[in-house]
Parts: sequence; C-alpha cells; structure tokens
Amino acid sequence: MSFNGSQNLMYGVARKIDKGPWKKWFAWRPIKLHGERVWMKQVFRRKINTYVDHDNWARYEYGNAFDVIKG
Repeated sequence: MSFNGSQNLMYGVARKIDKGPWKKWFAWRPIKLHGERVWMKQVFRRKINTYVDHDNWARYEYGNAFDVIKG
C-alpha cells in the first residue's frame, strides 16, 4: 500500500466556497452562537455553499451585529 500525498490532499480540500449575505433571522430553535446555545432571539445568519467537484453542501453560519459589521 503506497501513500500518494497529493491525491489524498486533493480530496479533502474544498474547491469553492460561496458565502451569502447576512440576513436577520428569528432563532425559533436552539442554535450555537459563539459557543453558546441561543434561541427565541433575533440573530443574523448567512448561507455557506461549499462545492467539491460536483457536490454542493449548504450550511448556515450564525452571528450577531458585530459579525455583520466585521464582514
């Protein structure tokens, strides 16, 4: 069994990451915001799409007003 480092690294690297704009969202279910569980509050969230080869994975990132200002 041989180790092909470049090929193994190739499969673990995301090809493209698209970050959407921050939008206001009401956390009607518990979410993690900076390591704490938050719910029943107004927060910000943005959708992050990760493209690897022909796959598309979507997830959400949550933030507060300071995250929106930071960019």
